[in-house]
Amino acid sequence: MTSADEEIAGIGEQADALLDRIKPILAGQPAELQGAVICDLTAIWIAGHRIEGDRAEGDQMRAELLAMHAEHVRELVEMYLEGVDG
Repeated sequence: MTSADEEIAGIGEQADALLDRIKPILAGQPAELQGAVICDLTAIWIAGHRIEGDRAEGDQMRAELLAMHAEHVRELVEMYLEGVDG
């Protein structure tokens, strides 16, 4: 495994651990509330990606980041649904 692979694996493990802490907070809440919280967290995360002094370039970067994020979410949905819908 390369050092990049190890770094990615480490981030995945950290993300899983943090997700395990967050799940109980959202569990049992209405889907609309869960979605609103996730949407707000995503907006905060994306807005934090800036390019100092170049708003247009920052806007482009955030658009690309959002597109990559949406694609990753689609991949995760497929993974979670694998075998569920037959």
